[in-house]
Amino acid sequence: MSQTVQSHRLIDGGVIDRSRTVSFTFNGVRMKGHPGDTLASALIANGVSLVARSFKYHRPRGLYGAGLEDPNSMLAVRDGYAYYPALRAGQIRLVEGLRANSVSGWPSTNFDFGAVAQLASKFLVAGFYYKTFKWPDWKLFEPGIRRTTGFGLPEATADRNFVQHRHACCDVLVIGGGPVGLAAASALLNAGLNVFVVDDQPVLGGSCLWETAKIDGQSARAWSATIVRDMNARAGFTVLPATTVTGAYENNVFTLTQSIGDDRGVRGECHWKVSAQHVIMATGMVDRPMLFHGNDRPGIMLSSAVRRLIGEFAAAPAKELAVYTNNDSAYLTALEAQRAGIKVAAIIDTRKQAQAVHAKDALAQAIPCFFESQIEKTSGYKRLSSVTIRDVGRKSRTLRCDGLAVSGGWTPLIHLAAHRGVKPVYDYENGTFVCRDAPPNWFIVGGANGTVDLDHSIDEAVKASAAIAAERKVSVRASVPGVVSRTFGSVTAVFKPSCGSASKMWVDLQNDVKVSDVELAARENYVSVEHLKRYTTLGMGTDQGRTSNVNGLAVMAAMTSREIGAVGTTTFRPPYTAVRMSTIANARTGDRYQPRRYLPADAVHRELRGLMEDFGWERADWYGVNGNDRENAVAAEMSAVRNHVGVFDGSSLGKIEVTGPDAGEFLAKFYVSNIATLKPGRIRYSVMLREDGVIFDDGVVTCIGENHFLAGPSSGNAEAVAAWFERWRQTEWPNMRVAISPVTSNWASIAIAGPQARELLRKLEPDFDISHEAFPHMDFREGKLCGVAARVARISYTGELQYEISVQARFAAALMRVILDQGKQLGVRPIGMEAWLRLRLEKGYLHLGSDTNGRTTPLDVGMASIVSKRKGDFIGKRSLILPFATSHEREQLVGLTAVDGKLRVGGRVMANGHESVPCPTVGYVTSACESPSVGKSVGLALIEQGYQRDGETVSVYCNGEIVRCKICSPTFYDPSNERLQA
Repeated sequence: MSQTVQSHRLIDGGVIDRSRTVSFTFNGVRMKGHPGDTLASALIANGVSLVARSFKYHRPRGLYGAGLEDPNSMLAVRDGYAYYPALRAGQIRLVEGLRANSVSGWPSTNFDFGAVAQLASKFLVAGFYYKTFKWPDWKLFEPGIRRTTGFGLPEATADRNFVQHRHACCDVLVIGGGPVGLAAASALLNAGLNVFVVDDQPVLGGSCLWETAKIDGQSARAWSATIVRDMNARAGFTVLPATTVTGAYENNVFTLTQSIGDDRGVRGECHWKVSAQHVIMATGMVDRPMLFHGNDRPGIMLSSAVRRLIGEFAAAPAKELAVYTNNDSAYLTALEAQRAGIKVAAIIDTRKQAQAVHAKDALAQAIPCFFESQIEKTSGYKRLSSVTIRDVGRKSRTLRCDGLAVSGGWTPLIHLAAHRGVKPVYDYENGTFVCRDAPPNWFIVGGANGTVDLDHSIDEAVKASAAIAAERKVSVRASVPGVVSRTFGSVTAVFKPSCGSASKMWVDLQNDVKVSDVELAARENYVSVEHLKRYTTLGMGTDQGRTSNVNGLAVMAAMTSREIGAVGTTTFRPPYTAVRMSTIANARTGDRYQPRRYLPADAVHRELRGLMEDFGWERADWYGVNGNDRENAVAAEMSAVRNHVGVFDGSSLGKIEVTGPDAGEFLAKFYVSNIATLKPGRIRYSVMLREDGVIFDDGVVTCIGENHFLAGPSSGNAEAVAAWFERWRQTEWPNMRVAISPVTSNWASIAIAGPQARELLRKLEPDFDISHEAFPHMDFREGKLCGVAARVARISYTGELQYEISVQARFAAALMRVILDQGKQLGVRPIGMEAWLRLRLEKGYLHLGSDTNGRTTPLDVGMASIVSKRKGDFIGKRSLILPFATSHEREQLVGLTAVDGKLRVGGRVMANGHESVPCPTVGYVTSACESPSVGKSVGLALIEQGYQRDGETVSVYCNGEIVRCKICSPTFYDPSNERLQA
């Protein structure tokens, strides 16, 4: 493994710990840095210029910013705890053994075959994929295009870092730990308020760590360290470094992501939800790029990023630096570079000399300054080598340099205020979008408010704290820190693109959006800012347009003869920056993501070698004791039910007790059948609907006694139905005298079905008469079985004589074992889900979710007569008379028997007159199986006008084959119901 030296590390300066050395690798090359470095600063210190390739043209990309604003440096990183498929280099604190790799470029970033796309760049303009790949079929191109998208690939290995979730409330939330945020927090130190101070950097201080300024008579770095120390020692103050505010929501609720690290990396993350009474937003601003020919080469960086790398990390972004600007702040970068021993080739200023506040200082340091000049072009491929400038007299000259710091003004970071619906407006004086209005109880101060001078920014922050203290009737520190600094001069940021070809001026570096792309969008009338964004992909990169949006909007304004303020901005939405899904999920992974639900008799099912699957509950699909493979076992289980007796665990079926004087009337409002007329000891099957008339759930309702009912929703909807009942009770019928008690987990329900079911029930020694005359179909009894209190319902899901026995859940395993033991001589077998569903299909019973979809009504499943006879109102009733429900084009549930071939679920019913595909279809198969009772393949299907087509032969396209089928009644087995009435 090759190794580099820190060729670009400055001799002194910075806040890094030079006493220790940290080893890491980048793209397999071993490098060294120091504690306190970010990965970005360590790469710069090691002389790395190329870190990535751009999205569309695979052009070389270098570090451009020092933090979240960087559009280029997305890297895959593994530290001692976890793997991160895509993080910006400026977000990553350097630790021992860290491994980083570029995520773009094949076979490598240094030599990328994808760069051939640059040869076709004039054809790959904005919207080229919309125009090109729609013919002959987008699906031909889609797989290849999708393989080229994204940054980084996830790994299957589990992370070893922890995740926490915390909730908190505070009086004041200060967002931003730079000089402005610290000034606001410092003013509240004696106020006795609960204050949270949040900053995305591991060390608070912001620009105080790298700007040469004096505050209150001391260096900015010392001043910030003092305030942070005071806050950490003060009760009521919570300081959260390395924490990003990712979203702002109603009622001043915020989401925060805190990174908790040590010498091995990020050992954990904390996802905060914080409710704040007052908010001080001091998020600052970022440099804006300049537009010129070839402005994307590695070595070109934002001016503030260059200054930070020098001042905080003692890393030299270049050996020979040029500076290009239209405002005063970049002069400070040149002066700082000169003091650090970096040769400054020139300052190129688009303004007149009289407008440059710091020009005198630069000239005094013998730094060449070119006023009223622009960069005409740049040279170099994998690293900048020179810039060509042109002055007002159109005279050109070339300057050698390996670095270029650019500053085209400032962009306030107002995203969080925009999350709350505040619309940014354009400040023409400073050339920035700002928030003139603030959300309730918010104060937007400093750079986030468009204020560029540090003394004015601190004054705003202290006044915001004073206003909060006045409202809360507490005192604050009255003095405003005095600032002595040359670091924040006035900004005259007027958009003025340099000369050169618009097809080589890059607006969005990550997505390769050029000035010419924005111009093309304008010519094609994509003049809305939202259309511009989507047509060109401007601002859709991982930096969310922090460095590209304003310049893109300015180009659009110029092309459409509008003011930039009239063009407006796109909508900022949470999260402010990417948040790992595992952080949001917390410990909800694997079984903790969706805890497994076990039946009360789970141990018995496993003893019987049940093949357990997740059906919402862990249930046996089939049993190994019934056969060595699935089909043989299922056949044996179906035969047992049809000829002998089978036992099925239905404990997962929903159970909701509804009691009270109005219980019957209450349930009648939900079900299509009139439950209010149900007598004690009787059971009725029905469906319930949503307001739009679509079937929501089905099941049986049992009248246990006067004013006492047991609703039996499907397994998958047990909780949803209980919540549905409660919602309507509380919001629509609060005066009804009714109580709702979900008891699904309290009871175990074991069904015995088959011709010998009554004989098996008799062996359980019931203390009540179980003869057909005394206990008919759809009746209910309470009593004792084997001396244990039980509820027994005579209902059938199989078409056979069937009893459903419910006992307290703790008796489930014992009941299963007794039934299997007592039923040995009767040929009893345990029955799995697959056999149970096939038995159900032979009888033509509805299986919710399979035989229904998001538009199925009771009229579509043969319940029209029940609906027409029903008196009184129920949820969804009025929707059943609308054209949606009564259209003759609706799909209706019918039976299908295969004349030849085998039916499969999902098979499409071909329209009449069509015998080959592709063709129009009129429905699809919802359930299907090979029926041993019928002797052929059968199925249920939703077919347009299905009731009118009884007896027709249709063609069904199933898994590449066309199967001829006959439409028939859905009841294939025992249509006269003789067996279940035995």
